[in-house]
Amino acid sequence: MNKKILVVNAGSSSMKWSLFNKKDFSVIANGISERIGINDSFLKMSFNDQEVKETVDLKNHKDAADATIKMWTDNQVISSLEEIELVGFRVVHGGTYFNDSTKLDEKAINLIDECSKFAPLHNPGAIQAIKAFKEVLPKAKLSASFDTAFHSSLPKINYQYPMNKEFADKYGIRKYGMHGISHKFITLKLQEILKKESVNFVNLHIGNGASLCAVKDSKSYDTSMGFTPLAGVMMGTRSGDIDPAIHEYATEAANISLKEFTNILNKKSGLLGVSGYSSDMRDLANKYQEKDENAIFTLELYSQKIVDYLVNYINKVGKNIDALVFTAGVGENSSLMRELVINKLQLPALNIELDKEKNWTSPKNIKEYLLISSKNSLIPVYVIRTNEELLIAQDALKLNS
Repeated sequence: MNKKILVVNAGSSSMKWSLFNKKDFSVIANGISERIGINDSFLKMSFNDQEVKETVDLKNHKDAADATIKMWTDNQVISSLEEIELVGFRVVHGGTYFNDSTKLDEKAINLIDECSKFAPLHNPGAIQAIKAFKEVLPKAKLSASFDTAFHSSLPKINYQYPMNKEFADKYGIRKYGMHGISHKFITLKLQEILKKESVNFVNLHIGNGASLCAVKDSKSYDTSMGFTPLAGVMMGTRSGDIDPAIHEYATEAANISLKEFTNILNKKSGLLGVSGYSSDMRDLANKYQEKDENAIFTLELYSQKIVDYLVNYINKVGKNIDALVFTAGVGENSSLMRELVINKLQLPALNIELDKEKNWTSPKNIKEYLLISSKNSLIPVYVIRTNEELLIAQDALKLNS
């Protein structure tokens, strides 16, 4: 029997999944359930160069799990539920409880549920998915990988906010960081590329959500997201860092609630808010090339916010820095953004410089990674494709082997 590993990434109304061959980690199929608990819910699956889509009423994550399994069997992706030996879940927040991936027993599930207070938009969906697959795949071994876990190595000087310590400690207010699964994957991949047991670098995970991570000795030393994913650099629809006193002013001036203003910062700011029309880098890059002033300003602001953190983190990594890495949707696919960021770096002693031809390589021709810096650059610059699902699958196998 061909054993398989299922990786699940669930939100409040969606559930993405990938099915891996246990033997070689090749992807057998992947898909998503959308609009769970909402009208017009549906499933999509890709396998063997085919795509299947079905409209199904999905009242909850259990319905989504049942419908997904039926889609597998109907399309002969699996012949028996016993083929799925391991299930790995992506969980956004593990608080201070989890510093690595973990097997899922009742205690771990309860602790993940407790961390929902830090990630109310993410952890509850993960919990629902865990309970759903625990029921429909009773013989499978379950595990979880956490976006916060990689950042559990942050030193206190980098995770503690300069606020009242007693208040912060009482309510668990500190920097937790996000995108840790991606940052860890890139760290392991860079070790492989450079043939080093540990690496020192700055990772730029730039997608619709974005975070930078200063990595020292292959451990997270500092990261731009904080207590929530709203902190740090400007993003697709998120503002990133702003003066916290704006919250009080804005709610009073606009006569709106704090929740409404936080929603503006999360969903109507960043690239979308500044440009006024799009959070999609492809749209903005096209307008930028057409010399549209609004697009030019938006991307100049975006790149400046990234560079402000990048310079800080280059300094924190120190003189033994091995590389800079661009990853995630924008980092991997936007030559323009990589060029804007590197061209803004005013560090003459380091002479960080791109090879223009390599940087403008078509994304479809970039395989697992590409060195895009020039021979004159004292710090190598790479594009490395992240693969969070693969790392979750590998973690699931390690925990249960």
